[in-house]
Amino acid sequence: MIKVKTVARLSVMTALSVLLGYVEGLFPPPVAIPGIKLGLANVIIIMILYTLGTKQTWAVTVMKVSLCALLFGSATSFLYSVCGAVLSLAVMIVAKRSKLFSIVGVSSLGGIFHNMGQLICAYFFIGKGALLHIPVLCLCGALCGVLTGLASQIIIKRGRGIFAE
Repeated sequence: MIKVKTVARLSVMTALSVLLGYVEGLFPPPVAIPGIKLGLANVIIIMILYTLGTKQTWAVTVMKVSLCALLFGSATSFLYSVCGAVLSLAVMIVAKRSKLFSIVGVSSLGGIFHNMGQLICAYFFIGKGALLHIPVLCLCGALCGVLTGLASQIIIKRGRGIFAE
């Protein structure tokens, strides 16, 4: 049975991830290549993965993607987000379970594979031209993943009481 405290915690985390996604959308992209963002909302996803568990992370990810697309996006942005989020989270879960990567490494892999998921989606919409962005998006995904991983690590360390059952 799901505890009320867990549902409340996941609701707050979902709201925070949607809010961070909105705030990030207010700023222009740092580079003229579509799809490059810092991924502020992924700080929340990493925190949930490392403190609450896989099922909870999937639930918040699905809600975040759905709400962000509904509130700020379109059907196309929803498809891109779902492709990126599913591949990214699947890779992060495997990487975390392997115990070969730190939280920063897992987050970096998440950033890279989020972009790869979106490129796979773009390939079906616009063809081979989308694949030209692979090197830049991999580099940016890795760097942004490191930043979000570091932020998650700091918040988890300093907020231990928040995540305790």
